[in-house]
Amino acid sequence: MPFLILLLAAAGCVTRVETIETPHPPGQRQTVIQRKTVEDKRVVIDPALVHVIRIVGVKATMGSEGFLKVQVNVQNLVKASKQFSYRIEWFDENGQDLPMAASTSMPWTLLSQETSFLAATAPTPAARDFRVTFFGPVN
Repeated sequence: MPFLILLLAAAGCVTRVETIETPHPPGQRQTVIQRKTVEDKRVVIDPALVHVIRIVGVKATMGSEGFLKVQVNVQNLVKASKQFSYRIEWFDENGQDLPMAASTSMPWTLLSQETSFLAATAPTPAARDFRVTFFGPVN
């Protein structure tokens, strides 16, 4: 009996989330989420990928320990898995390249129309800015 009371009490603590959809013609339902391309000078996309991926978000924050943290949200625009690579370059407060902090090219795959993100933390507290370059396609 105490278990049943605990279970009923816990059920009352559930948060309700409602989704509001724009009205659609009867029998049709919108399933594609339209996202705008984010323009950011810190993101460079190989011309071969311009119609394949879209940048939907870029975020940079300074961590409490003094290291720059970045997140780039990327969407695959095509109906097939796509492979490519990316590299992150780090810059100091004067915009000078920190060559010892540059990453190597990292392979990446996005599934059909998938949106995912890459996240990285600068390897040195001297990094104050970054550039992410997307290369492709990987064969």
